[in-house]
Amino acid sequence: PPSSSSSSPYVLPPSLPDPLSSPYCDPSPAVRDGDHVILHFGDGRRLFAQCVSTWRGRNPPVKINKRSYPTSNLIGLPYGTVLEVGKNSLVPLPDGEDVVPDANEVLDAVERAGGSADGSGTSGPFLPPAAAAAAAGETSTGGGGGGGDSSAAPSADNRHLVDTNTSQSLRQRDIEALRDGGTHGSAIVARIVGSSSTFDGKTEFSQRKYIVRKQMKHQPRCRIVRTTAPTLCDAWFRKDPRRILNLREDALAQILSYSNVCAGSKVLVFEHTQGIVTGALAQRMGGYGKIVSLFTATQTSYGDMMAKYNLNFAESNSVKWLHAGEVFGEDAHRPVMPKAGLDGRTTEGSADVEDKDSPAAPPPEKEQKEGGADASGTATEEKKGEEDENGDGTHGAADGEEGVVDYELADRLLLKWPCPLQPHTRNYLETSIPSEKDRSTFLSKRCNRFARKLTRHTTLEGRRWLYGEMSDRPCDSLVVATRYDPTRTLLKMMPFLASSCPFVVFSEFVEPLAECFRELQRGGLAINLRLTDAWMREYQVLPGRTHPNMTMSTSGGFILTGLKLCGPAPYLRRREDGAGKSKKGTGEGNKKDKQQQLRRAAEDEPGGNGERKRPKR
Repeated sequence: PPSSSSSSPYVLPPSLPDPLSSPYCDPSPAVRDGDHVILHFGDGRRLFAQCVSTWRGRNPPVKINKRSYPTSNLIGLPYGTVLEVGKNSLVPLPDGEDVVPDANEVLDAVERAGGSADGSGTSGPFLPPAAAAAAAGETSTGGGGGGGDSSAAPSADNRHLVDTNTSQSLRQRDIEALRDGGTHGSAIVARIVGSSSTFDGKTEFSQRKYIVRKQMKHQPRCRIVRTTAPTLCDAWFRKDPRRILNLREDALAQILSYSNVCAGSKVLVFEHTQGIVTGALAQRMGGYGKIVSLFTATQTSYGDMMAKYNLNFAESNSVKWLHAGEVFGEDAHRPVMPKAGLDGRTTEGSADVEDKDSPAAPPPEKEQKEGGADASGTATEEKKGEEDENGDGTHGAADGEEGVVDYELADRLLLKWPCPLQPHTRNYLETSIPSEKDRSTFLSKRCNRFARKLTRHTTLEGRRWLYGEMSDRPCDSLVVATRYDPTRTLLKMMPFLASSCPFVVFSEFVEPLAECFRELQRGGLAINLRLTDAWMREYQVLPGRTHPNMTMSTSGGFILTGLKLCGPAPYLRRREDGAGKSKKGTGEGNKKDKQQQLRRAAEDEPGGNGERKRPKR
């Protein structure tokens, strides 16, 4: 501890560094081997790519226009680098280049090939013939005697252009021959522009659109973009929005903001957005805290999306996957409570509750022979008497009581790191793998396999996080983005959320959230309830042509937020008290309604001055 005379703040000694501040945990400014990136094209396409040194025997890293390209040359390039799609490779361009090539380069190439595209050697890059002649002093149009207005030239129009498919003298087979011969894309675009007989009569804006459209086709470029939560969400929203429940990046930002997720939080997530929400939470928390994510299949299917986030070890290890049956199952309120020992044995609190997901461990053979059927029946009756001894749905277990054996945990506790090689493995390396490179690859795969086994949690450990740790310290945030009924889903997950903590429910439709809103408001389960619609519109910002985009998404989903009140007791008590009773039968509801109507009538009566009058009988 610091001395009393010292005024400087206390600093941790250098012997206790932050384990998550190593270079392996910090995001790299350049592309590393094995990283996933997103390629942004000028026409709005978003393609996923993995930068690997070699991809033999695996899926191609990236496929553009039905052709596979290697990505080994992208390793080491900084994010934001512009690439040009060549014949057999992605060529990095120098700094300052854009994904849309400069159209002036095309016109310069046309002039070098034998004259400008518009037929005037002195005209600008996109100047119509009449305006170019006026600028050169060859023609003079105008009227009215104005000095500045007399030199103004009328702009060209497209009234005489007829689409007969005969204006282009360069055929498709000629373009393919140029491409196969290794001609650069800019040269091909210049040949196409120079071979167009109607290019001279087009307006400046039409000329620009024509050149840009040809550049997108014959000179494609893309930019390397880091895979983050907004970039991944935007890419998937453009590719297949139905698979992520029409979740837009602005709606994802609101989910992260309203859930109040930060480093050190404990979050419970149930989502069907291909893992985008779970990965965004893990990336936001930075490896500090815990995320319990529920899945519905036999195993989670979001591994591909989580790999695209390029999470480090700490961020990946903070995500704990748990089956949704532990929350929504019929016996979810009476789960098996494991208690791990040094030998990997776990004790269940109730013997009559059988877990269907985890493998049931038979009793040892020695005890089976000694005890027989009577002993097992007696043990079952003793355990039945201890059911729900805590009174809150959990079940305690005495030390030494026979229970379920967690075989996966037992195998993990027997492992040592670094794991020594077995004799048969060592013999295989010496006799069957003579190459040093192949040995290194084999040992690297073996190391990764054992590392995953040492860090992978078991099903019983997941139950302990949900019903053991969360009973002492419930989760700080609750995020639901699923295609199931939001009302039933949220009510099942609310007991795991601490009081005064936020919850966020996302849905692509407003009707289920409106029903959930009314149910929460009727039961008094939450306050500060808000049902919002995420709306966003993109604008085109160009000189003289700034306007909203003509096509846009109608909605990015609806979000219900709120703060949980202290427990579901008032809601459950109200439901139980109201079950089987009718206000009409007791008369209490009609009596209160009549008193309120009479009070309002007395206040609204002319000359009453808001005074309360006795009702007439």
